[in-house]
Amino acid sequence: MKKFAFILSAILLFGLIATQKSNAQNDSCAVKLKNASLGYDQGDYDGAIKLLQSALDQCSLDKSEKIEANKLLILSYFKVDNLEAADNAAADIMKIDPYYKPDKFKDDSKLSTLFDKYQPVPVLRIGFIAGINRTGIDVENYYSIVHNDADADQFSEYNSKTGFQLGITAEYRAFKSLWVEAGGLFRQSQYEHILDNVENTKVTYGEKLSYFDVPVNVKYYIQEKTISPYVFAGATFSFITNALGTSERDDQKDIVNRSDYRNSFMLGLQGGAGASYRIKGIQLFAGLHYAYYPENVNKEGTRYADLTNVFKYYYIDNDFRMDNWQVNLGVNYTISYKNQVIK
Repeated sequence: MKKFAFILSAILLFGLIATQKSNAQNDSCAVKLKNASLGYDQGDYDGAIKLLQSALDQCSLDKSEKIEANKLLILSYFKVDNLEAADNAAADIMKIDPYYKPDKFKDDSKLSTLFDKYQPVPVLRIGFIAGINRTGIDVENYYSIVHNDADADQFSEYNSKTGFQLGITAEYRAFKSLWVEAGGLFRQSQYEHILDNVENTKVTYGEKLSYFDVPVNVKYYIQEKTISPYVFAGATFSFITNALGTSERDDQKDIVNRSDYRNSFMLGLQGGAGASYRIKGIQLFAGLHYAYYPENVNKEGTRYADLTNVFKYYYIDNDFRMDNWQVNLGVNYTISYKNQVIK
């Protein structure tokens, strides 16, 4: 018990010492900033610069304190004709707040003149994307259990269904208005396949396919202003995560996991266009996206592997591709900038 009391007392004493030390440091930092301001008002610009540099290097200042300290540092550098150092202090402010602008009514006019020549240029953005998609089915070969293969297309109809996608995206400025974009998306696409005249009944087969897509694009912003149209092109690497097929005939219905009968990976070529709206570091965007997959969705050698569909519904896969149309909405947040001097 005495040992526990000793340990608790030591912890409390350590906490008290640390708190007092922190308070003393804060008091010292406040004194430095205050004395720097007094020194500037009294014409001691070199002394103000030393105090401000010390406070910025050694003190835990918050965002507004760092900006105010650098503003006074800039004015002090102006007084001693060190314009290069003033530019460096302005660049430090732009790192804290890339869209910082001095108050034209409260701040010295020299600050406004200095910051007017800087323009923040986004370099790296990350964000979220969501949207809907529709499939485009292209059948290369038709097959049938109850009809001749040559006539199977006459009894077969494909309908596109609406799916969805959501994920994350990142884009990096490679050169001027040319960006490299990559991301990761979960996508669910679906379609319906209707077979007529199967023993005088109709078979309706619907399938939902889930993919994890990794798109990699080159994106070009036609103009980088508040509203910026863009175009992009690239490739998408699609990995299947699930495929559920629902078959219906008369009053019968079965749901079968058909992932084993689908190609687990497909490489697609894609392109699209859209427009973005920028509010400082936030970018809202909307775009139209098309992905072309040259490979068949169905896996070779599995046409008769799904015994439930073969014997109960007389349903087998055709050889078919599935392209994808998407409408996407999203938001990007700029996490890295460079400062461009306006000439």
